[in-house]
Amino acid sequence: MDRTKALDEQVRTNLAQVNAAPQFAGNRLWLTFYLSGSPENLQQVSQALAESGWLNVDGCEGGFLYPKVQTDKTETAIVDVALAAQDLCGAHGVEILNIDADTSCDVQRSEFVTLYQS
Repeated sequence: MDRTKALDEQVRTNLAQVNAAPQFAGNRLWLTFYLSGSPENLQQVSQALAESGWLNVDGCEGGFLYPKVQTDKTETAIVDVALAAQDLCGAHGVEILNIDADTSCDVQRSEFVTLYQS
């Protein structure tokens, strides 16, 4: 199956869980991307994401990075962000493993629903 189609289908299906959950009230949510790649490649992705306003873009030395960005809680907005990240990551040899919808950018206080798994 085409990766874009798989991403779109998973987001659409799993967004229904988000919309049904009272902790996700409101029109916006945080997305956490689980990225894997060489530290050098992750560093390049990290810099590009930081320039675009993403949070949690440090600490890619171990081969993983968990950047966060806030977006509208719509399928279109989420898929647009995911596809842009997929293009960036693909250009640098970095893989998107998962994408979670989070209630907060604070890992300690956030609840999540997985929107996409590769």
